[in-house]
Amino acid sequence: MYVFYQIGISIGMIVVAFAIHILRQAINGNSLFIMFNYLFALSISIGGIFIIVASLAAMQPQNWYTSSPLGKILIAS
Repeated sequence: MYVFYQIGISIGMIVVAFAIHILRQAINGNSLFIMFNYLFALSISIGGIFIIVASLAAMQPQNWYTSSPLGKILIAS
């Protein structure tokens, strides 16, 4: 199962790199759709970050929130 989490993290990093590439092309180019390119790159990068965070969260053991002090505080309140 650990391999699938690594694949998810790798896909997330590729998506973020693709968003950075789109952003760099938008900055260097003289396109009429610069704002659209910015928003498109932002949405892709947010999606990639969500993929990375979800993969990292899935790697945690199922009871990570009960074993950490922060989790105990959040559950108690």
